[in-house]
Amino acid sequence: AIKDMAGLLTPYATYELVRAIKSAVDLPLVIHSHATAGLAAMCQLKAIEAGADRIDTAISAFANGTSHPATESQVAALKGTEYDTGLDLELLSGIADYFREVRKKYHQFESEFTREDVSVQINQVPGGMMSNLANQLKEQNALDKIRDVFNEIPQVRADLGYPPLVTPTSQIVGTQAVYNVLAGQRYKTITNEVKRYLQGGYGQPPAEVNADIRKKAIGNEAVNEGRPADLLNPELDKLRDEIGELATSEEDVLTYAMFPDLGQEFLQQRMDGTLQPEELLPAGPGDRERMGTAVATEFRIDVHGETYDVAVTGVGAPAPGKRKLYLSLDGIPQEVVFESLNEYQASAGGSGRKQATDPGHITTTMPGNVVDVLVREGDTVTAGQSVLITEAMKMETEIHTSVDGTVQAVHVSKGDRITPGEVLIEIA
Repeated sequence: AIKDMAGLLTPYATYELVRAIKSAVDLPLVIHSHATAGLAAMCQLKAIEAGADRIDTAISAFANGTSHPATESQVAALKGTEYDTGLDLELLSGIADYFREVRKKYHQFESEFTREDVSVQINQVPGGMMSNLANQLKEQNALDKIRDVFNEIPQVRADLGYPPLVTPTSQIVGTQAVYNVLAGQRYKTITNEVKRYLQGGYGQPPAEVNADIRKKAIGNEAVNEGRPADLLNPELDKLRDEIGELATSEEDVLTYAMFPDLGQEFLQQRMDGTLQPEELLPAGPGDRERMGTAVATEFRIDVHGETYDVAVTGVGAPAPGKRKLYLSLDGIPQEVVFESLNEYQASAGGSGRKQATDPGHITTTMPGNVVDVLVREGDTVTAGQSVLITEAMKMETEIHTSVDGTVQAVHVSKGDRITPGEVLIEIA
């Protein structure tokens, strides 16, 4: 198969590639190309002319953009030719109508970044990776930085020796790019998977890696130049024993193998009957107000028996620790200055953790979950020491302290949900 997950193929290059492969090997050839750049349908037609045996498509309700070309369109294009599929266009149209209605139920997961975007020919971001990055940045109110992330991805890929942007290395590259952009400093935080990759844990990179980045990530640790799988001990039987009756299939065992904590939690909830799907939000205008997510800009307050009508008319630029708000108080313009003394992060889980304001406040730059807490209250730590392991975007990251000192408080436990800026551990 030719797997063009980022939609980088162009029509005439596809024709030459398919013709060369078919002349060299006598095997069925499948074209799997995403329509992110808007070229996939043309590439598929040229591939068919060059001798390809099969093309991957999607029903039109879920097609195009970062998905595949529409099945119906390709069926119509080939109808009456020597490549006629014989598929019934009317039946396909009925299937599309059905799933178009189904898709509306999941409107909250839609993203503007799953549409056609020819800039993929520059940033080389696969479709699935693009939508995942958009969702992660949206969680952090940083969706405005997605273009910066797209621009960072080719640079990270070059640093890592041009790994193919397909699972799992696409996730490794994409997550590191997000960390680089959100931290405002490249490789300030390096994920464990990037470290493992640079140690040879995913095989040999296609090209030379950036020696400075490798040094920063793994220091003087040895790099495996052989086949990574040769270093693994057989563990499937051990995993079966560990997960026990929670696993009802081999797929369940593999789920546990790939995601030990989240996988076990999922399987346990499934067995207990407590597994809950993510809440689907209602569609249509006015939903934000009905759900209480809108922010009031006009309100009435009572202070010591006096009633005031207040309207927020503007917000000044943020200054260190302070911010100006412009109000109308009973119709009279007022300017007030707010100074934060002790902020708390309002989160869906209601963590109540205060915001980090001190070098000894350990926090995270990505929302995610705590995989492990490596220190306890009273422990002595040194700058650079790992104190937490977190998981975000399916990638584990070690969080280090930047100061020497003693652990004064630990505000998280294994499995806790965390958001950027919260104080997770206090060191002084």
